[in-house]
Amino acid sequence: MITSGEWLNSTRAMGLAAYGTAATCCAITWIRTKARHGASQLAAAFTFIESALLLDMVFNLRWKLHQFLMDFAMQKHEYDLRRLPQVIVLTLLGGLLLFGLLAARRLFRDRVGARLAVSGILLSVILWCVEVVSLHAVDHILYYSIGHWMVVSALWILACLMTSIGMLMVSAVAEKTPGLMARE
Repeated sequence: MITSGEWLNSTRAMGLAAYGTAATCCAITWIRTKARHGASQLAAAFTFIESALLLDMVFNLRWKLHQFLMDFAMQKHEYDLRRLPQVIVLTLLGGLLLFGLLAARRLFRDRVGARLAVSGILLSVILWCVEVVSLHAVDHILYYSIGHWMVVSALWILACLMTSIGMLMVSAVAEKTPGLMARE
């Protein structure tokens, strides 16, 4: 967990920049597609999600939730039994990610931008959940330092780039083709 003395380290700065950029790109798309019901709803939902992830980055909410769950397990004297449930939850999260990616591929078959944005959002949300679960073996990989940054910051950047580029593609297509939500 990040202490108050080291609130703005390079890893968190990358997360703030990544999620701030993604939230901005989603908001731009939302504004540009107001007349396009389907694209606008997708952009509005993604603006909300990316903004929530940005706020999480600012206030460290995922770690506060993790601490709450850890304290609860300790009070129930079940903290030592956490590994199997963590593995089960991580397996379910992996399955949800795979299912979500396949569903996005099918649902947005001809809309590359929307599919890319959905994939980025899925990666961000699943990564957030993985950080809350915080299995030590996974944390060892996510928080491995490469220079001044951690592996997790590269995943944040990847997810946010996918979302940002996808949403900007949706916006560009919406501007070119008025009317119904266009195929990309």
